[in-house]
Amino acid sequence: MFNNQYFKKYLKDRNVELSQHLSIDKFCTIQINPAEFESFVDTYRHEATVKSWHPRPFLSSMGNEQAINANWIGYNEHNTKESNWGLEDKHNQILKEIIGPSNFKILGIDMEKTLVRLLEYMPGHCLPLHSDGLEGFKKIYGNTKPTRFFVAVSPWDWGHILQVHDNIIAKWNPGDTYIIPPNVFHASVNFGIAPKYTLTITGINT
Repeated sequence: MFNNQYFKKYLKDRNVELSQHLSIDKFCTIQINPAEFESFVDTYRHEATVKSWHPRPFLSSMGNEQAINANWIGYNEHNTKESNWGLEDKHNQILKEIIGPSNFKILGIDMEKTLVRLLEYMPGHCLPLHSDGLEGFKKIYGNTKPTRFFVAVSPWDWGHILQVHDNIIAKWNPGDTYIIPPNVFHASVNFGIAPKYTLTITGINT
């Protein structure tokens, strides 16, 4: 029997209701070349962090509760597998160089106080409903209040979707950038036929 009562209560306790509209508009489009990121993936494939959505010791209690609720309703290693790069300083620095200083100026964040992560979701995998704890950023730069951006890398294709609260974001071009507001629930999915590459860029405003 399907039972999502715990996740629904978790959201209700935080006054998260899809009936309450939250406006999410495209922030900008930065100039990137998807082929450069695909080349990076080919070069550093063996160094990727490969994980699925489940509780982990370094997550906040909030993050782990969200993961437990997602696991309870069927999200597991078979449908939430993610490969990512950026938590290692070497990868973070290379990704920053690929993005380039001019794009960080457009975003209005300090390139030296930024964590860039390149995420790969293969067809049939997703990042379930969650709000960001920013654990990776805080571990490196401390407990500050950064801005988090979603940046499309792959050209939009079948089944590539980002939902931010009640907004369905699709039909993007490479470089299209959206701000993910703090504590706002969102989910990302690839139910298409091609890999989905995106960036999360988390940085301190200049």
